[in-house]
Amino acid sequence: MGAFRRRDGRLCLSRVPRRRHEMKLLLVEDCLDDADFLAASLRRNRTVDVELTHVGSLRDARRCLEQAAFDVVLLDLHLPDGSGMECVDVIQEAETGTPIVVLSGRDDEEFALSILNKGVQDYLAKWEGETRGILRAIRYAIERKRSEMRLNYLAQYDPLTEIPNRQYFNDQLARATSRARREGRKVALFFLDLDHFKVVNDTLGHNAGDVLLKETAQRLRQAVRAGDVLARLGGDEFAVLLEGIGGPLDAEAVARAILDVVAKPFQVEGREVSVTTSIGITLYPADHGDPDMLLKNADIAMYQAKEQGRNNFKFFTERMQAELLAYHSLEHDIREALANEEFRLVYQPKVNVVDRRLQGLEALLRWDCPRRGEVTPAEFIPVAEQSGHIVPLGQWVLHEVCRTLNRWAAAGLPLVPVSVNVSARQFQQAAFHQRIADVLQRHAIEPAMLEIELTEGLLMEDTDSAQRALQQLKATGVRVSIDDFGTGHSCLNYLRRFPIDVLKIDRSFIQEVDGGNGSAMIVRAIISLARSLQLDTVAEGVETHEQLEFLVENGCEVAQGFLFGMPMDAREIVPLLEDLRDDEPGFATARLPIADSASG
Repeated sequence: MGAFRRRDGRLCLSRVPRRRHEMKLLLVEDCLDDADFLAASLRRNRTVDVELTHVGSLRDARRCLEQAAFDVVLLDLHLPDGSGMECVDVIQEAETGTPIVVLSGRDDEEFALSILNKGVQDYLAKWEGETRGILRAIRYAIERKRSEMRLNYLAQYDPLTEIPNRQYFNDQLARATSRARREGRKVALFFLDLDHFKVVNDTLGHNAGDVLLKETAQRLRQAVRAGDVLARLGGDEFAVLLEGIGGPLDAEAVARAILDVVAKPFQVEGREVSVTTSIGITLYPADHGDPDMLLKNADIAMYQAKEQGRNNFKFFTERMQAELLAYHSLEHDIREALANEEFRLVYQPKVNVVDRRLQGLEALLRWDCPRRGEVTPAEFIPVAEQSGHIVPLGQWVLHEVCRTLNRWAAAGLPLVPVSVNVSARQFQQAAFHQRIADVLQRHAIEPAMLEIELTEGLLMEDTDSAQRALQQLKATGVRVSIDDFGTGHSCLNYLRRFPIDVLKIDRSFIQEVDGGNGSAMIVRAIISLARSLQLDTVAEGVETHEQLEFLVENGCEVAQGFLFGMPMDAREIVPLLEDLRDDEPGFATARLPIADSASG
């Protein structure tokens, strides 16, 4: 170790190249005699090389900590610019994480405990013990600090992506908003969610999903600025914190950079995988609220970005907040309605267009809310879908349909197939086909009496998974129909691959078959396509005689709509089933009168 030399009235050991076992210590002590004593003690010790830097004030200590890294700070508590606990606070505010050992002439056990509770690693009375004891205390302080930092790392960093986690992000967000208030600065908060990440997990496996998350984190690091905070909140959700921005345009530039880097194809386990991300942005202080509220605001905006096509970004607005409150209110009422059995089913007849006999039924969900009155499916189904309530609600529908079929069979009534709309969340459940089989078995219903209606969009999200799920579903014996056919992806290839039984022509085409805008041509093409693939067709939304005649002329077998009457309660269906006991064609016409108008 080199000799001391005085600088500005202070002592320091001469600088030498750091060796393998060297300790770098910062001594904050205003008493030169005490500093000399410690330096001499360390110099006499031959077991470890020590580099000691000595300063006499908190201000100089802060400056040293900003300019260099130290293994330990040896801190006196009586300094010209601070004393007692204040000294510890000033050093800790430097946020270097350097362990602190307090040196004090005060041998007070209670005071020592209070100091240790501040996060100090050790407390030594001047000069307690020999040099060996001081070095041992320093070593222990370093080891304890390393353990503490390791625990802090585990608590504040995501082990998969090695970027900060939600806890760390929340702490940084709270500090950033506090600084923004003091200094009049702006902060932007991004909430990111990967689009269709579940498809990657389901098709390639969770290991591939983990690789994709790690690669995404690396790309996000490249897209954000050096001083920005990037974190993984959980699952496929990330967050970014931008401080000191000029305004929305700065946030928009970063958002576009993120969209660009994420959209580039990934190489995952030898396969090319493409995903995108949706981003919600909230600005502080323009958007008011505490850190939790700001995170919720960004989350709300992210869902708006998803709803408007994904792979884009949206800034939070007060209108979104109002919509969120309405959403949560409706979501709460749906939960209550499930518990209180406020939902009911009605059944819309499907009619053979030639002999007008009952061919089947479609179960439709209705909600008579004691607080809201009648709530339409268009209002509550999207909220149930997004909140996850659609799963228990859909399961209730399946059970209720099968219970009703069982009652009709017990009464000796002929049965017709009943179709049930199934949501994406239901269909994507693990072993969905087994859930269907269990319901049928529980209520002793023949599988052919149940028809599952799925939308095109649902099946096209992941065609390979959809094909496997459909094959499992068909193995149970139920029928499968594609609802609203023609409005979405309408890929001829998937019709050939998917094991389906029925195409349902969307009402938007039926209602305009006489409009001269091409709808008639589309309907004819769908009917012809279904016939060539040996699929049945059902026309939805039939409301006029002209529409019915068009369907008859073009060979569509089955229709449903207001022309045949409004959806009915189960008890109103009973007479229609009773009519089926007579095999004479056309007998059901009396029960299914053809209305004179759409309101019939």
